[in-house]
Amino acid sequence: MNHKKLALTSWIAGVILGLNSAAWGAAGFKVLHSFGSGKDGNTPFARVTLDDKGNIYGTASEGGGLGGCGGFGCGVVYELSPNQDGTWTETVLHSFLQSEGGNPYSSIVIDAKGSLYGTNLYYGNGCGTVFRLVPGTGGTWAESTLHAFSCGNDGFSSYGVVLDKSGHLYGTAYAGGFYNDGVVFSLSPQNIFSWFEIVLHAFSGGNDGTSPSGNLIFDSNSSIYGTTYEGGPHLTGTVFRLTRGAGANWTEDILYTFKGEAFGGGTDGANPVAGLVMDPAGNLYGTTDYGGPAAVGTVFKLTPNGDGTYTESVLYAFKDGQDGGHPYGGVILDSNDNLYGTTQGHNGSFGTVYKLTTNGAGSWTETILYQFQGGSDGAVPYGGLVMDGAGNLYGTAAFAGQYGGGVAFEVTQ
Repeated sequence: MNHKKLALTSWIAGVILGLNSAAWGAAGFKVLHSFGSGKDGNTPFARVTLDDKGNIYGTASEGGGLGGCGGFGCGVVYELSPNQDGTWTETVLHSFLQSEGGNPYSSIVIDAKGSLYGTNLYYGNGCGTVFRLVPGTGGTWAESTLHAFSCGNDGFSSYGVVLDKSGHLYGTAYAGGFYNDGVVFSLSPQNIFSWFEIVLHAFSGGNDGTSPSGNLIFDSNSSIYGTTYEGGPHLTGTVFRLTRGAGANWTEDILYTFKGEAFGGGTDGANPVAGLVMDPAGNLYGTTDYGGPAAVGTVFKLTPNGDGTYTESVLYAFKDGQDGGHPYGGVILDSNDNLYGTTQGHNGSFGTVYKLTTNGAGSWTETILYQFQGGSDGAVPYGGLVMDGAGNLYGTAAFAGQYGGGVAFEVTQ
């Protein structure tokens, strides 16, 4: 599956549907930066990252002004910094050359020293890379490739990495591996110049799933949790856990297999793309790209049982109306157990920012915080959201905007 093609075809440029029964919240919306005006990059697909000073870091999958990558430019890593007058300033930290790899669809990860990590999806050697940017003097950044995928057993087409407490990187590759159904991998620093990749699990395309693309999370025991977009008994994806054993051995457990129709309907959802979030009680939350009565996605919860199994419940099924559809970017969880996310949009909608609130009795209410209009405000908020300490939400929309290259936005509640 080509994620970029899916996003483009899912965005149907049409008239926004009229209001229906979905609730609207009293939220404010602000464009922080419009991409596509020059060398600032365009089509930002990934979720942004906040540092402890309120700066925003992200990637734009194309542009940058250096050419290559089919003539569209190979993409950039950027920083958005708040100004005292409420405006934001974008700084391009690195524009990729095709020889370095290109098309970063990943979020940025920041380590304790301020270095930035991410992945390029294509180009370079054709299979993608894991890169690092190290800050230097005078605002300069030095880019290095930590791993160039071979399109073989090490996997290829990675949509991002995460850091553990020891400074090791973990990620998923959508394809490649021994069975060519994707892998979970780790990267460990061998010295200041060299990193070493270990494949923790190669998916077989059977009941264990295929095509993992979402970011991974860890529990307090350093077990790893993630999703596969396809595979499983019903070919509609899985939720998995990897537990470390002796040495470098990892054991995979399938926590849930979706039972819907692949790329179609089904009550419990189908085809989870994004990763998961975990609450303090160990419950897991996520989204599916398809499934639900309208076949445009769900928000789900997995509750652990005493015997090691999990019970799935659908918290919300999108209706393919003004609430949008295809919640590709996953959800985030606040301290009050509210969930937030975005939908790509469908059936004439350009996408939404939504909130799910529980009444404490098992039911959830959806509130639309913002519905994109497909103009200067952008269209198709593909990568999901992050939240700052004040409860403000930040994200990107991949298309439209003032210059046609997408936007970075803020939603205040």
